[in-house]
Order: sequence, then structure tokens, then C-alpha cells
Amino acid sequence: MKGLKTYFTYLQRNKLFTLVNVAGLGISLMFVLLIANMVVRQVTVGDDIKDINHIYVLSNESYFAGNYLVGERLASRYPEMADWCAVNSEAYKSGTYATVDDRKTNLEIYCVKENFFRFFGYSLLSGNPDQALVDAHSIVLTESGARKLFGEEPAEGKRIHLSNDRKGVYTVTGVMKDFNNSLIPDGVEAILPFEYVDFVNWGSSKNNPDMNNVGGTAILVRFPQGTDPNRKNADMRSFFATFFWPYQHDVFHEAFWTSLKEVHFASIPSPQFQQYNLTRVWIFLAAGSLILLMAVFNYVSMCVAQVSYRAKEMATRRLLGSSERSIFWRLMGESALFTVGAFLLALVLAKLVEPTASDVLQTRLDLFGDMGWMTVLVYLVGIALLSLVAGLVPAVLLSHYHPLDVVKGTFRRKTKAVYLRILYVVQSGLTVAMLTCALYLSVQIYRILHEPMGYTYGHVLDYPALVAGSREKIRLFRDEARKKPFVKKVCLTQGVPLNGGNNNTIQMYDAHNRQKSISFQVFRTDSAFLDIFHIRLLDDRKLSQAKMYFSESTFDSLQLAYDRTPALHDIDARSYMVGGRYVDFKFRSVLDPQSPTFLLVEHPDSLWAWNVVVETIDGDLPAYKKELDALYSEIIDGAPFESKWYGDEMREKYQDLWHLHTLIVAFTCAALLISLLGLTAMSIYFISQRKRDIAIRKVFGSSAGMERARLLRFSLLSLLVGVVCAVPLSWFGVQQIDHILHYSPMTMWGVFGVAFLLVALISLGSVCLISWKAVRENPVNNIKTE
Repeated sequence: MKGLKTYFTYLQRNKLFTLVNVAGLGISLMFVLLIANMVVRQVTVGDDIKDINHIYVLSNESYFAGNYLVGERLASRYPEMADWCAVNSEAYKSGTYATVDDRKTNLEIYCVKENFFRFFGYSLLSGNPDQALVDAHSIVLTESGARKLFGEEPAEGKRIHLSNDRKGVYTVTGVMKDFNNSLIPDGVEAILPFEYVDFVNWGSSKNNPDMNNVGGTAILVRFPQGTDPNRKNADMRSFFATFFWPYQHDVFHEAFWTSLKEVHFASIPSPQFQQYNLTRVWIFLAAGSLILLMAVFNYVSMCVAQVSYRAKEMATRRLLGSSERSIFWRLMGESALFTVGAFLLALVLAKLVEPTASDVLQTRLDLFGDMGWMTVLVYLVGIALLSLVAGLVPAVLLSHYHPLDVVKGTFRRKTKAVYLRILYVVQSGLTVAMLTCALYLSVQIYRILHEPMGYTYGHVLDYPALVAGSREKIRLFRDEARKKPFVKKVCLTQGVPLNGGNNNTIQMYDAHNRQKSISFQVFRTDSAFLDIFHIRLLDDRKLSQAKMYFSESTFDSLQLAYDRTPALHDIDARSYMVGGRYVDFKFRSVLDPQSPTFLLVEHPDSLWAWNVVVETIDGDLPAYKKELDALYSEIIDGAPFESKWYGDEMREKYQDLWHLHTLIVAFTCAALLISLLGLTAMSIYFISQRKRDIAIRKVFGSSAGMERARLLRFSLLSLLVGVVCAVPLSWFGVQQIDHILHYSPMTMWGVFGVAFLLVALISLGSVCLISWKAVRENPVNNIKTE
């Protein structure tokens, strides 16, 4: 430590240098630590599942899902299936609540086949995993679920009521650890037998022979080692065509098995399992690496800028007997000490921002919980490599010069600026590329958020209706809400545009009497729906019975003339009387695939509503919401619920984009800050190297303006080279953003130009400001040693 006294003295005297480098390297390492933890957790998702490499999921070209009865038929047809399981997530995030001692509590439920624990290899903290789900009214809680319902009391053997099955009583038969970094959502709090699906969605029930729903259940099969599960795909496809309606009506055309290990990063969606975008992982990893690279460049450039200030110290050591090698390793040791300090700062900062980072990255992070001996070893190797890279250039510069050159004052004149130009080019190029990507994403998000949806809305509150448990309570709330002076309209509906209503794929006859599959999004609702969402009717035939209004695209898809189409017909000889036509509106978000829609407008008393939509006047909106929430809670006997303004729900729909945007903006701001500091440091060093040349030229008649222009020309040429290097990087980044968004791309050259101008303003502005004193200095001060 005594040998480092001069280094600490140097850091203390150069507080700005110390602060900038420790903060820059520490913040960049913070990003790297968080992203590294995210990447490691993502690539290890599913490691908690036994024999995951031998488990496969039934797949089609649209999603990983099927129906419970399909699994039973497959098991009876293909003996090579060693075991199979089914999982259903339709009760998850559905508003289900549990009642314990008259206390109602939300509970996130996952429905599974009775062999779930044996199939996945999960153990229980209490209870027998082989018998835990044998009874249809058994329930296994996670630790967090048990704590939520029973506090610190033992949960096993306790009895609870569930909101969907009001008559049944469920007994806790086991407790398991919380799901963490698993394919099964981390928020699952209870595992129930598959029989509970009967109360959630009859279309997915194992007791429904029609198999109406084909998207709610995942079929998983364990195949013995050495078996090719896709060897009989053609036979399986033909087999499905004999009984499974999506294949009989050509809704699906493919049937195959996908390894469960691949589901997490697959492009095909899985309603039952957690998934993550692999492209996003690579973007975050690349952005973090670039930030670290820029921070290292910044550290190197600022150390180089300070070389002349430490040159006399090192020259004195050489004259007192220190060897060139000892000077080199001394400087490398200082770099290692500096890197360790920055790393410790980064670790503290990363832990502080971990909750925010988890929200932005949309995955759980646990830096300390995931830290094992391998992680520590990786950290140590990383610190060693970073120390080597960061300290090499300054160490070589200071250890290779003759001490007499420093004493005579010729050290500065011998230092070349080749590496300076390289650092300048790399740092400016990376900054332009990252800024281009951030601006491009910002513009794309603006376009997405401002694209017309085909409908508009005012102050609309959305209430979940299923938690009420009866139509009578929903109608009572509607009637009481209408009495409020601030309420304009109340609508009972099965779905709103934002959640897409219900999908109904129908085999219709087109204008040429040919069968055509039309995937409708259906909204069963009352007449207030049209007014609240300002659906633009093009024609209303004013039929006396329940009215079916179809979107314009319905008739375009079937090549039918609306004026000559009193009804639509399907292959089952059912007729759909056309009550009118309206302008298409976009359901869910503009990023989702769109298809025809139709509105079935009924009398509100005949509806079993999923949503109660209340439109209010403008005014004290928080007070309106509070009063309506109190009314709803009183009517549904205190059952837990969450009402939301429709505008807030719309913003939540695009939260993935906002999180991605927030992260890239954070990266870009860090890059701009590091770039500004680095370019400033390099400008200081460059100008210090040019003071003698400036003095000589000024003696021969040059002016301060001419010298400043010369310095700016050097910086501008380096910046232009960096911009050329930024073009392919920017193009690649924009392509990845388009791949994530799935939205109509635009040319990047406009935002690229803006990014270039901003970086040019920063870099050239710093040169101009720093050179202000140097070009006005008395030339005698810099040539008096000649």
C-alpha cells in the first residue's frame, strides 16, 4: 500500500479525473452486471425441470397448444410416448380469488394433469407429490401462496373456497417452493387438478367432447432417449384430420413436436409458458458490451490525456533505478486497483437499481441470489481482463520513453496521435450508432401510439364482471351507476377492443359458394358499446331480433356485395342475419394481426358480461373512480377486483415497447455522457500535443481563428470516419428493432442525420471550447525550450 501512496496522491489532486473515470466505468459495469444476470437467467430457464431435453410440446404453426382430449388420443395411438402431461393457464391472471375465514384474496392458479409433479420432477416442502393432485378438490400452494392465505401457519390440511367453483371446498394437500426462473410463470401461487378447468373455460374441459378451445392447454410428452418424436408427423397430421376440428377445417396445417427447452425463445407463442425474445437478449447484450467498450476507451483516453502530468514522476523513478518493466507493472497494478474500485461501485449500484431493472427488462433479476463460485470466478477473470485492456496503453506510453526526454521537455513532442484518432473514430462511431437506434425506436413508438385504431373513447372505466359471480349483481351495479350524475353510459359486454373479445373461426361460403375459413373476433354486447367506443356504422338495417353487425373486411374477405347479402351462411347450414355494417377497428394493438370482427348486439339483461364499461363526464376523475369502486365493491360483497381507465389499459398494452425504449434511451444517455467525457479528454490531450506547433505557426503569422479551424478540421475528419463506421452498425440495430416490433419500417437516414449532428455538436463544441485558451496563449511560453 505504501508503494501506491503517490498514485493515491495523484488521484486526490485530480479529483475530476477520478470522479469521471470511476463513475463512467462503474455505471457501465453496472449495466453489464444487470444484463449478464438477465442473460444467464434467460438461457437457464427450465433447468428446474427433470429430463427437460426429453420432453416435447405439441405444436402447430400458430402456437404451442392443443386440448386435453387430444393428449389422451395421442397416448392411446403412439406407444413410444413414455408419459404425458397437460397444463392449462386460463385461470392465471383471470381474477380468481380464494375465500378463507370470509376473507377474499386474489390467487393465481395453474391447472394440471394429476401426474404434474412426477412428470416435471418438482418436489414438495410438505405433502406427497404422487398423491397431491389425485382428488379433484385438492390444491397445492407455493410458499408465497400459502403465506398470502394463512400467514405463518402450516397450510397443509387447510380448506379454502375458490370463486369459480362456489360449491366446492378445496383442501391443501401440499406446499412447494415458489417458481423461480422457470418456464412456468413465477407468479403462479396454486396448482389445481385439471378438473378445475370446467369452471374456467368449458371449451378446454376434459369433459367436453367437442374440444371447442384449442389454445388453452399445452400437451407435453416425454419420449425415451434415442426416439425421434417427429418421425410420425405426417401420420399425426392425418390422425388429427379424423377428429380434431382445426385440422378438419384447415385452420391448422402442421402438427409437430418441439423440445420444451426451445419453447422459451421460440417465435411461436405459448399461452402456458414464460417466453422471452432472443433478439432482445442479443440487443441488450450488445448494448451493454458497447457501453463497457466506450467506458474503457474513455478511461484509456483520459489516462493518455494525463500522461504528461505523471511523466515526471515515472522519469524520476527511472533515474532512481526503477526498470522499464517495474514501471510497466506498477501502472498495470494501478489499473487493476482502479478497476476493482469501479467494479465494487458497480455491484452496489446494480443492487440498488435491481427492482427497476427487473421491471424494465421484464424478467426477475437476483444478483446476489444467483452468485455462486462460478459467478465469482467469472467476475475475477473479467476484472483481470478489464484491468489489462484499460491499463495497457498508458503503461506502454509511460514506461517506454527515456527519462531524459521528459526532463528536457521533449516527451510531448514525441507522442504520436495515431491511437488518439483511432479512439476518437471508435467512440464517435459507436455513439452515433446507438443514438440512431434510440431515435429510430422513439419515432416508431410515436407512430404506433398515434396510428388510428378505427375507434375512439373518452373517460371510460373498465370493470371485471366475472368476479361478481351473478348476473343480478352486475345488473344492480349497472342500474346504480346510471344514477350517478357524472355517469354518461354503462355497457355490459363480452370483451372490449383492447382484449379482442372472443375468437370464433367459422367456415363460411363466399360469393362463389366456396368454403372459406374466417377468423372472427366476436363482441357480444349491448347497444351502448357503439356509442362509448364511437364505432362508425355505415348502415343499420334495424332488425327486430338480436343484431349482428359485421365489419367491412368481412364482405371483402368473402367477395360478397353488402347490398345483396341479407345473411351469411356457414358449412353447418347456419345463417347469420346481417344487421348492418361498420368501419373496421383494430382490436388489441396495432402490432397484433387483424381479422374481420362482428358485433352481436343483444338486450343487456340476456348477457353474461365479462366487462362492465362505464363512461363518465370530464371532471374529477379520481373522485368518480373512487365512488364507483366503492359501489362495485359493496355490490360484489368485497371480492377483490381492479378497475382501470381504458386509457391506462391502452398504455399497458404497449408497456413492452416502453420498457425497451427506456432501456435503449438509458444506454444511449450513458453512451453520450461517456462519449462527451472521452472526447473532451482526447481533445485536451490532442491540444496539449499541438501547443508547440501552434506557437511556431503563430510566430510566422497564423491567427487564433486559423489555429482553431485547423484543430476543428482534424476532429471533423475523425468524426466523419467514425460516421462511416457507424452506418453498418446503425443499419444492423435498426433491423433488429424492426424484427422485434413487427411494424412497418421506415428509412433510418433522417434519424441517422440527427444523431450525427448531435454527436458533431458535442465533439466539435468540446474542441472549440477547450482550444479557446490554447490558441490565444503567448507562443513564447511553448517554444522557450527550443
